[in-house]
Amino acid sequence: MAACAGEPAALPEPKPGAVSGPRLELRLEPGPHYAKDMKVMWIEYTVWPQVAAWIETPDGRFLDTLYVTELAVTGKYRAAPKTGRPEALPVWSARKSGSADAVSSPTTVGSSVVYGNGIASRLPAGTYVVMLETNRSYDWNETFTKKNAGVNGQPSVVYRAELEIGSVDGADGGIRPGLEGIDTALELFSSMMVKYLVD
Repeated sequence: MAACAGEPAALPEPKPGAVSGPRLELRLEPGPHYAKDMKVMWIEYTVWPQVAAWIETPDGRFLDTLYVTELAVTGKYRAAPKTGRPEALPVWSARKSGSADAVSSPTTVGSSVVYGNGIASRLPAGTYVVMLETNRSYDWNETFTKKNAGVNGQPSVVYRAELEIGSVDGADGGIRPGLEGIDTALELFSSMMVKYLVD
């Protein structure tokens, strides 16, 4: 039953070369519906959201994962089918290529996520798109009920932001637009920000 439950963990250590120079920094501040306390019989646990952030070209070509929660990479959800939980982050799962182990970390508890990624040093000047997908299990509502949505509740929400970078010298993976029936899923985070930094 505890599909997305896990133990609180520290943020990942900065990777060599990612603490200075061109980089993208992702900052996520928990919102009022970030975590949910659950109880099944005598077992109590907390469910946190799954998150993936990635960068792609304006025409949708996947470039790299900036950050992803560990469960989305390992697929080791408790009481999950052998196929894992593809409904947790379906868009990122469909678009990624290769392994994302180097950028994954357990979901953090009650504090902001700040993570820098060194991909910016490899990007030529141009326009890029940062995508962020988030989803938390058991967030049922009148539209997405336990009966019709299983453990997933509301579907994942995908945010998109275009990013202009100058020179360094200066279920099918589809996205369905619209927010009909989605409520608390929009409040998993109170603030989401990506910065392009050069030091």
